[in-house]
Amino acid sequence: MRQVLLALMPALFTSVVLFGCGVLVHLTIAVSTAVLLEALALRWRNIAVRPHLADSSVLVLASLIAFAVPPYAPWWITVVGVAVAVLIGKHAFGGLGYNIFNPAMVGYIFLLLCFPYILNQWPSVSSPNGFRGLIDSVTLIFFNTPDLIDGRSGATVLDHVKTQATLMRMTSEMDLSTVLGAVGGRKWEWVNLAFLVGGAWLMWQKVIRWHLPAGFLLGLGVAAVFGTVADPELHRGLGFHYFSGATMIAAFFIVTDPVTSATTQRGMLLFGVGVGLSTYLIREFGSYPDGVAFSIVMMNGCAPLIDRLTQPRLYGSSEKRT
Repeated sequence: MRQVLLALMPALFTSVVLFGCGVLVHLTIAVSTAVLLEALALRWRNIAVRPHLADSSVLVLASLIAFAVPPYAPWWITVVGVAVAVLIGKHAFGGLGYNIFNPAMVGYIFLLLCFPYILNQWPSVSSPNGFRGLIDSVTLIFFNTPDLIDGRSGATVLDHVKTQATLMRMTSEMDLSTVLGAVGGRKWEWVNLAFLVGGAWLMWQKVIRWHLPAGFLLGLGVAAVFGTVADPELHRGLGFHYFSGATMIAAFFIVTDPVTSATTQRGMLLFGVGVGLSTYLIREFGSYPDGVAFSIVMMNGCAPLIDRLTQPRLYGSSEKRT
């Protein structure tokens, strides 16, 4: 878990440079809330607190929530998301190792369903006031968030593209927008690249196996290629889907959760492909701009079945293990 936290550092640095110090403020709020609630839940369940806090898993959970929350959202958004993730997504199922669904995604989906407007208020990519220092960030997050929302923030790149598609705008017309970068979403392509660097380091260190991220990127990529071939004016290509939204953090830091994903080699590939394919379908045809969180939770529920169907055969036996 500490290596996972270390692998998140490139994305943290990139996010601060591009979006301001609000990322650090929300990370501090998320970590503090997660450690406090984890300790209270463990004590209430009569479980030793220190050994379970020492594994740092709750710090990874808090970090994922902090990255998912807009940098200048009100402080209570992060508190609520972390509380739902820790208490319901994790401990309601029995704690680490027993949770069916990825706890961070449970918390994020709760926020997305309950507070969709706030969750879409990211710093405007075209605003010169997008970056704010630590003092301004604390002031906005704790005391004056509407000041940011009024004229200094906007929807995510994926939300912008989906809105433009409902207005029957073609991809060639959208390419003229300032919210799009060279490959994916402006600024978001650099954040995704930072997550890719961290994820590649985790694979090199053999902290995560390649099957899950490869399956996810394969499923998303193949679907994007087919969509582009079918109609390039209606469906955006592979580069956009890889370097916009939560693609790379999902591929290397969420899909790879060892508790809630498939465990066999073939199963991990199928699990990843399922998440990638459903993410593309939600992005292109669903109501929500990204869809990564919904896809992961849906495939979490399928993981036991996938493991059962992909168990390797016993040596010298014609039947699969049960």
